Amino acid sequence: MKKIAFIITLIISTSLIAQTVKPFEKPYIEVTGKAEKEIVPDEIYIDICLEERMEKGKKITIEQQESELKTALKNAGIPIENLSIGDINAVIVKTGWWRKNVLSKANYELKVNGALQLKKVFEAIEKLKITNAYINRATHSKIEEIRREIRIKAIKQAKLKADDLLTAIGEKTGKPIVINDLTNKQQQNYVLANHSNRSINKISSYEIEEQSYKKRSAVQFQKIKITATFYVKFEIK
Repeated sequence: MKKIAFIITLIISTSLIAQTVKPFEKPYIEVTGKAEKEIVPDEIYIDICLEERMEKGKKITIEQQESELKTALKNAGIPIENLSIGDINAVIVKTGWWRKNVLSKANYELKVNGALQLKKVFEAIEKLKITNAYINRATHSKIEEIRREIRIKAIKQAKLKADDLLTAIGEKTGKPIVINDLTNKQQQNYVLANHSNRSINKISSYEIEEQSYKKRSAVQFQKIKITATFYVKFEIK
């Protein structure tokens, strides 16, 4: 009986040891591949607030200002569809010693494509006496397509790095065993103008040059940086 128990114990112990022994692991190489690209925004979003006001005892309404704004945008070659309305609210203001008026405010968002259209909007807003407008954000129309290209480039860079290192020692790269995406998932698809919202009235705070006694404004945005990083573990053939 003791002999049988000993044999059973030996079989169980051998089985447990066999389970803990790792199979032979093939040689491998670990590398990371990184790629990045900076792009200039081609879509700029402007927040515009139209406010009713009194001029010479006459109310300049939201409807009137909106109509004038749309006409100015059309003349500048900007599609009216790029202008969207947000919300409308009203405030009571004192317009005389004994008189009070309800004046409305309306918020809009306007999308323009590039610095040239942006400059035309600046000029139109000044002529229309719109004082509450600022650049909200800027992005790129093909940002997701570019992000995909950068990811592909990063993983190809990892393979190229492995090939170079292994070729130097007379070896060849095998199939990938592990692929981990180390890219920062919090990357934004847009940037703010000079890191903050800028008022249209403060356009001079960007960059204004004077040539031949004519002022020429050039708004500069921070470029959008798109990066991708991959960790790859390759077998060595």
